[in-house]
Amino acid sequence: MYVLGIDGGGTKTKGVIADHLGNVYASKTVGATNQNGVDIHTVESELSNLFTSLKSQNREVFSKLHTIFAGMSGVDRPEAKEAMKEILLNLAPSHVNIMIDNDGINALYSGTLGAPGIVQIAGTGSITFGMNRNGERKRIGGWGYLIDDEGSGYDIGRSALHAVFKAFDGRGPKTVLTEMIHQHFNVSVTPGLIQYIYEPGKSRSVIAPLSKYVSEAVDKNDEVAKEIISNASGKLANSIGSLCGQLFKNDKNEQPIPVVLVGGVFNRDDLFLRKIHENVKMNVRLIKPELEPVDGAVIAALKHANKEIDLIFLENMKRV
Repeated sequence: MYVLGIDGGGTKTKGVIADHLGNVYASKTVGATNQNGVDIHTVESELSNLFTSLKSQNREVFSKLHTIFAGMSGVDRPEAKEAMKEILLNLAPSHVNIMIDNDGINALYSGTLGAPGIVQIAGTGSITFGMNRNGERKRIGGWGYLIDDEGSGYDIGRSALHAVFKAFDGRGPKTVLTEMIHQHFNVSVTPGLIQYIYEPGKSRSVIAPLSKYVSEAVDKNDEVAKEIISNASGKLANSIGSLCGQLFKNDKNEQPIPVVLVGGVFNRDDLFLRKIHENVKMNVRLIKPELEPVDGAVIAALKHANKEIDLIFLENMKRV
C-alpha cells in the first residue's frame, strides 16, 4: 500500500510517498502553502509543483496511491480546509482517500509514531498541541509574538535584547550578550541596535535568530543568559504541564505521557530538557523525534488506512 504524507507550512511544504514498511518512492519540497501567509493561487501553484514532481519520480506508484494525509498550517478555519481539499482533489488520482488536518499532527506523530501525546513546538514561535486516547484535542499558546509565543526563539531573542539594554542603562547586570549582539549587527554602541530591531515588518525575523547567542553565552557561564534559558524552560514546562493536565487528567494508564519536542530551540536540548522535566508536574517522557514532521504525515496516512507502524518502518524512514 502506498500513501502520501504532506507537511505544509508558512515557509516550505514537503511531500513524501512511502509504503507501510517505510520505503520511500518519491520526495519533493516546494514553497509556502499556509493560507494565512500566501494567497490561494500561490497555494495551488506550489501544490501543483509538488504533485507534478512526485508523479514524475514514480508514475506507477503515484497512480496506486491509497491515502493522502495533508497536515497543513492555516487550515483551522472550515473554509480554508475546504479550499485545500478542493485543490488536492484536482491534483490526486480520483480513487485516493484525502485527509486534511492541522500540521501539529505531523509533528506529534514524528515522535510518538501515531500514539496520543503532546507536542511542544518551539521555533521562531511556539505552540503546544495534544491529543489523548479518546481523540480529544487541545492547543495552548501560539497566539503570536505580540502577546504570546512563550519560550520561542523570538521570546528568547527578545529577552536577550532586553538584558543588553538594561545593562547599557545600568538597570541590570553586565552580560557577554552585549558584545555578541553588537557584533551580530555590526554596531559599536547599544542604541545603534534600534534601527535594526524596529525596521518595519522585520522585527520577528530579526529578533528570533538572536536566541542562539543566549545558548552560546550560557556556554561562557554568563549568569544573565542562564536566567533567560531557565525562564524560557519554565514557560515551556508550564504549557506542557497545563495541557497534560487538561487532556490526560482522567487517564488511568500509568505510562508516562509522551511529549515530543520540535523546533530550533531544542537544537540545544542539553540546556532545556532537564529544566523542562524538573518543572512539569506530571509523569512525562520527553522525546526528540528521529523522524521529520513529513514522516509523521506519512504515519497519519497509514493510520487512516488501518496499517500498523512497526520498527521496520522506523528504521527504513530513518535511512532516507
